[in-house]
Amino acid sequence: MGWRPCRPAESKRGIKSAVLLVAAFGVSALTTRFLCSDEFGYSSFWPANAAMLVALLTLRARLSVFVVVACLLLNFFINKLSALSPPESLLACILNVILVLLAAPFTRRFCGALTDLTRPHRFVAFTIIAMLSAATEAGIGVLIETVFLNDPGTPFAEWLQWVLCDALGLMLATPAALHLVRSSLRARPYPDPDGKAVTLLMLCILLTILSFSWSRSPLFLFVYPVLAMLGFHARPIWILISIFFVSIFASALTAHGFGPIAQLSPDGHLMREDMLQPYLFSLFLVVLPINNAIGERRRYTRRLLLMKVNLEHVATHDMLTSAMNRQMFETALRSMIRNATPGAVLFIDIDDFKGINDSLGHQAGDDFLRVFSARLIELIKGFQGCVARYGGDEFAAIIPGTFSYEKLDLLCASLSDSLREPYLFFGIERSVTASIGAATIESNSINADDIMRRVDIALYMTKASGRNGYSLFNDHVVEAPPPRVSTWR
Repeated sequence: MGWRPCRPAESKRGIKSAVLLVAAFGVSALTTRFLCSDEFGYSSFWPANAAMLVALLTLRARLSVFVVVACLLLNFFINKLSALSPPESLLACILNVILVLLAAPFTRRFCGALTDLTRPHRFVAFTIIAMLSAATEAGIGVLIETVFLNDPGTPFAEWLQWVLCDALGLMLATPAALHLVRSSLRARPYPDPDGKAVTLLMLCILLTILSFSWSRSPLFLFVYPVLAMLGFHARPIWILISIFFVSIFASALTAHGFGPIAQLSPDGHLMREDMLQPYLFSLFLVVLPINNAIGERRRYTRRLLLMKVNLEHVATHDMLTSAMNRQMFETALRSMIRNATPGAVLFIDIDDFKGINDSLGHQAGDDFLRVFSARLIELIKGFQGCVARYGGDEFAAIIPGTFSYEKLDLLCASLSDSLREPYLFFGIERSVTASIGAATIESNSINADDIMRRVDIALYMTKASGRNGYSLFNDHVVEAPPPRVSTWR
């Protein structure tokens, strides 16, 4: 693949997205490090890495490197202000970069770079990628801490907490960050928030604050049904945002000794050894399957409706020209007569269409029929009418409205002139004429067959008079004398 120059608009959107990701990293890192971490520096999840991962997935090389370096420096500065020692701060920053470098190529390979990670199979694949990448990163980190930094903690407990912390952070934050950056890169306006989704989101946050502030209450269990309701009524992105905020408040309160989980371990060690993280994972396991099942059902329903529309179109329209077919045209004509709706009916026959097929071939003939039909449909659409391919090179049209003899004469003259203009088809430009026969619908005293017979007589008179013109059937003439013929050459 060759190098493609970056357009100015794309460059501006990319820079805007890069700045947005760095800002998101800083805000999430500060929030998690100082609100959601205990006195030992441990938190139940670390969402900041999602900003670097999204940069590697969506931005150009230079911008993605800028985001990763900026986040690395910002992370080191924030860690220095926390309970972590300088070696631990530097190690955490480097390992965070290693995590996203491991996850990015596999996410791009199995999920796509600009795709929706909330779809079931992609989310499962991304969850596996996040867990494996975090397991590798945590293994390296625990090994370095144990061998070189003399960490007194239990290696397996440290490793497990580290894996769940970083994997949870990627799972919670990456789909939302990817959704926002994708919208920014494609210059799409952000969707208006759904009122019901926002209400349920605020209710989840309120229940989390109340339940984790009131340690002896079982209110934290009521978050499940509220999230389940959200799963029935909102898109997956709203569920992930809701779980993200629930995780923020639950982690912050638990880290500061509030809530039922903190009561189980007053010294904080039990939280560090993965008591809160299974609760957060369980929110995924309960709510996302519900939402995915509802989403699949909605998509299945939309596919059925689309298939129904397509089948109805095939049953009522000509496949070659997309004009109505003969059956649909006759149904529309009978409906007009039954409802006593005034109008005009036209028969249009292409002059010497056989010559096009003989000289250029049937493929050129089909191409011309498409071009001719498109022009005729566009012309009749201006009069609020409809067009049908009646058969072969014959077309029929219905135009509603009250037509005097003079008005219909002017209409047919205008159509004949417009259809005489050159056509571009099959790589050539060629003028082709048409013959038109027309009759009016003035009352419901005659049936559709009589109308079509009159129009057919008018068309026959045009052909008999040399084609390339039009004939109007005089309603006062029944069989003879023949109808008035107006031929334009």
